Amino acid sequence: MTRRSLAIAVAGALGVASTGHAQARSRLDSAMIRTSALIGTRVDTSGAPFAFPAFVDVILANHPVAQQARLVAEQARAELRTAWGAFDPKLTATWDQKRSGGTEYFKYFDAEMKIPLPIGADVTLAFDRTMGRYVNPERGTASNGTFSAGISIPLGQRLITDERRTALQLARAARDAGEAERTGILNKLLFSAAKDYGAWYETWRRRAIAQEGEALAAFRLQAVRARVANGESAPIDTVEALLELQRREVTRFEAEASFYVATLNLTAYLWDVEGRPAPLPGVVKPVLLGFERGGLDSTRLAGLLETATTRNPDLLKVQAKVQQAEADRLFATQGLLPFAEAKLSGLGERGNTEAFFDRARLDDNYKAGLTISTPLLLLKERGKFSSTGAKLEFQQFERERLRRDVEFDVRAAIFDLANLDRLLDRQAANVRNARLLRDAEQIRFENGESTLLILNLRERLVLEEATKLAALEAKVASARGALALATGDRALLTIGR
Repeated sequence: MTRRSLAIAVAGALGVASTGHAQARSRLDSAMIRTSALIGTRVDTSGAPFAFPAFVDVILANHPVAQQARLVAEQARAELRTAWGAFDPKLTATWDQKRSGGTEYFKYFDAEMKIPLPIGADVTLAFDRTMGRYVNPERGTASNGTFSAGISIPLGQRLITDERRTALQLARAARDAGEAERTGILNKLLFSAAKDYGAWYETWRRRAIAQEGEALAAFRLQAVRARVANGESAPIDTVEALLELQRREVTRFEAEASFYVATLNLTAYLWDVEGRPAPLPGVVKPVLLGFERGGLDSTRLAGLLETATTRNPDLLKVQAKVQQAEADRLFATQGLLPFAEAKLSGLGERGNTEAFFDRARLDDNYKAGLTISTPLLLLKERGKFSSTGAKLEFQQFERERLRRDVEFDVRAAIFDLANLDRLLDRQAANVRNARLLRDAEQIRFENGESTLLILNLRERLVLEEATKLAALEAKVASARGALALATGDRALLTIGR
């Protein structure tokens, strides 16, 4: 049923005779046309649409907090590169010489390259050359130098993991935590921006509604004065109409002040490419594009909970802490084993034409060593083992607690959005019905069957219901922001999927 037919039906229910339907319809249409034309000249709806997705793009590109979030992630990645430095091959060279009283005592030249392996062993390539009259026999070499190639292998501690592998695991977890921190910072920034954009939209609508109400009150004051001049209404009606106009002027002043503050709050998110505060891009107005309703209800709960498990920043940060605690625990476990390391190197003269790794040659040209050590009571090692175990258990409990909280947040956000869908449908119907009642009351007033007070009450109801609708529409922004924050998926902030 159309609004026009509904208005005729309401007018009939209010006592308009069936033979007077045409006259009632003519009066209602005329009143609506006059009112619409008047409102169009008073209500400020100018400005180019500034949709929330475009607002988000500007924030992510230039906002200082967005830049700080990027730096947090870069710092974590740099720390990972630092940890990889423990596996960087290292080249060292030394030269020692002593000459006294014209006598050359010794010359020592040592060069070594150590190549760490991911399994905890180290490959060593070295060249030594010794010259002089007084040389330590242990350091003696062939006249043209000695080349050696060997490997050191841990047999107890550091077999499964060691300091550098543990540091690498910790750095990888820190990198994941840094990425999660970056996402969390951005999501919280956009959640705040969504709330402020919703407040901007709500105050913009409140201002338009207040302007509409004031325009209607001004129009009605003129009409009442004309009726009083024609003897159709009592002079006291002009006081009633003037009071209503003044009430609505006050409401408009308040709405304009709120809109001004909301605009300032929104402008605080705008920065240019050079990192300077930027104003709003010209004369703009908010629109609901990006906050479309529908598509999110309890049927999507399982998928959104899965998304939250894999993308919620706080949950990812706790998971990174669990991984770090596991790495520390494993390293502490190694401390309970005795330290044992075997070293083996083959030796050969520079320029020797024999194959370096020939078995027969290496049987008479090698260096080998075995080192074993262990504390007797393992007090330090057992204390560290207990401490890392407690830290791991603490982080695991924290992960389960946070997972539960995230689940509740996702459920609450979905319920809020689904409930807002129902409320918006009902509230839109309330606005339509309030307008029908107001228009019907207008006809009764023109027929002398109602009073100006009742007509004003009907119109106040229209304005109140329209204001409630604007507030509910603005809440969609906050609800979507809460869902995006809980799941860690920014796409849910603007896309009605």
